[in-house]
Amino acid sequence: MDPVQATLAERVREQVRRRRLDPQTDADAVREVAHDVVAEHERRSLTGAVRSLEEPDRVVGGIVADVAGLGPLQPFLDDPTVEELWINEPGLVG
Repeated sequence: MDPVQATLAERVREQVRRRRLDPQTDADAVREVAHDVVAEHERRSLTGAVRSLEEPDRVVGGIVADVAGLGPLQPFLDDPTVEELWINEPGLVG
């Protein structure tokens, strides 16, 4: 995970804890928090305080997958064309 995305994900986790959200049952609320955190980051980028994200929507999706889903496996689980996952070793999913 990109260091900036990891920092934003940690901010989302803090907000989830503060708001007492259950990521497993309220992924929509987690997505809203992630969207707000990324939007704030993008507002700050206009001042030059931080670098702008290339694909803010992708970052939001990655944060939601990390906080409320199964991280890097989540896109495969969401893809209706994927029939099975084989996890061969920690760094290799096929």
